Amino acid sequence: MLLLGTTLYQFRLVLRNTKQQGKISAMNSFGDTIRDLRIAQDLGLRETATKVGISPAYLSRIERGKERPPRPEVIKALAKTLAADPDVLFRLSSSTDPEVIDFLHDQPEAIALLRYLKDTSFTSDEVEQLLKLAEKIKKPAK
Repeated sequence: MLLLGTTLYQFRLVLRNTKQQGKISAMNSFGDTIRDLRIAQDLGLRETATKVGISPAYLSRIERGKERPPRPEVIKALAKTLAADPDVLFRLSSSTDPEVIDFLHDQPEAIALLRYLKDTSFTSDEVEQLLKLAEKIKKPAK
């Protein structure tokens, strides 16, 4: 999912993981998205900040674009609190989840797969199909 750069696909992922899907209009920046997700979850700024473990002032600055996107652990906490896909938030933050980086370093075959997807110009739909196939392969037998 990390490579899927289309805003529409990101939007679908975020909408799929929010309680009130109709309240999010479009995704602009990281801060705008955080604010939209927070509002869609009917969470106040202070309540969200407390749940994430940051100050309300800091969260306000992030939402208004006055701060750079936060550290990876804060992004993950925001994703969990706001019921959003962390990969989408990492993509919007121009950052990468350190766990993904570690996995890629440990699995050179994964890098080869990503390069193949890029070099052969896989579409978002094709990548989504590949993801579903991968989930089928790893699905435990009943």
